[in-house]
Amino acid sequence: MINPNSFQIAKYWWIEFPFHLRLITKIRFFASFGAGGVIYLTSLIFNDIGLSATEIGLGFSISAIIGTITRLFTGNYLNKTGKIQYPLIASSIISIAAGFFLIFSKDTYLYILGQSFVGAAAGIYWPAAEFGVPYFCNPIDTRKAYSLVRTAEALGIFMGVFLGGFLTNFIYSKAIFVNDIFCMFFIIFLILQNHHSIQNSLVNFQRNSKDLITLNQNRWNKNSILIILSIILLTTSIALIQVTLPLDLVKGGVYRKVLSEQFISYIISFQLILLLFLQWPVGSWISKRGRLFGLKFSLLSFSIASLFLFISSYLQFSAFYLIFFSLILITLGTSSFLPTSTDVVFRIAPPNKKGYALALLSQCFAMGYFFGPFISGRALDFYGNASIIWLSISCFCLIIFIILFKKLF
Repeated sequence: MINPNSFQIAKYWWIEFPFHLRLITKIRFFASFGAGGVIYLTSLIFNDIGLSATEIGLGFSISAIIGTITRLFTGNYLNKTGKIQYPLIASSIISIAAGFFLIFSKDTYLYILGQSFVGAAAGIYWPAAEFGVPYFCNPIDTRKAYSLVRTAEALGIFMGVFLGGFLTNFIYSKAIFVNDIFCMFFIIFLILQNHHSIQNSLVNFQRNSKDLITLNQNRWNKNSILIILSIILLTTSIALIQVTLPLDLVKGGVYRKVLSEQFISYIISFQLILLLFLQWPVGSWISKRGRLFGLKFSLLSFSIASLFLFISSYLQFSAFYLIFFSLILITLGTSSFLPTSTDVVFRIAPPNKKGYALALLSQCFAMGYFFGPFISGRALDFYGNASIIWLSISCFCLIIFIILFKKLF
């Protein structure tokens, strides 16, 4: 039985955060609620339609390329104006258009067109959504602020996948895109309702937050390249978990039996529930460590998890247990990586490059989707399983953890 006082405690905990941090948290929740099913279930939906793994991966890769272009424009816009409300509205409108294309798509052409709009919307949304958090969180530590918004995103993604899986299986096969459209309309409503308040708060925080924007920092940190390489590898790993793992499980491994789509939905839901409950405590724990501790912890977690996924392909009855343990490690690594990466990139960037820095971070996610899904899609079509992909990810994460990060300490 739920203690009634827990709701009151949660209410007081929530109110303690600054108003505009709560506002951007709500926006990111609804964005994730809409995108959750789109991210995790799109590959399965179009696999049922008859598209090959290569075609599905190509759609995500083209989406990443389009997102690269929009990220550059968004980063430049944020550097010059500091306004996040217009990019958020524009990304919502483009995402609505993408939803309609994917709803009506029955072949590769409309699927790729829809994915192109998804990439454009993501390229505009992410730099703007990340940009506002450090300026809205004062006096809270930025890593805790990012843990809060990431927790909201974890809740939104879980609800999006859970509801999307139910609606897809029992009501309408493309219900996830309908849900995304409704969420985008609600984001537009929130922004328009608080348009002037958002702008005034950004101006005030940017003027007073000298602890966030170091005035004598004129160049990138000397370790920036190593940090960016680590982030690209980790974002690629996350992209593979979201896109390739469901396809790998539904096609079966070398000896591992084929899993049903419904069972895969349960596995994905378990991982998202776990992320929901671990994001805030892990993020708070990471915020008490060194700035780069979260990246190191994530690299090690993904290395071991990918190794388990590789081994599971060669097992039968015990494969499920390795998949289960790998998902736990993936969740821990993701909970550690998401708030840490944004905080680190924002801090190493020069004061006049903050917008570009967060666009670059968002581009790391796009690069992960560019390289990962297409290459793994080719591997799935050629080998019939993704075991070689998981082994490669495991080795790369371990190499960077052992060799590259030794130079930072």
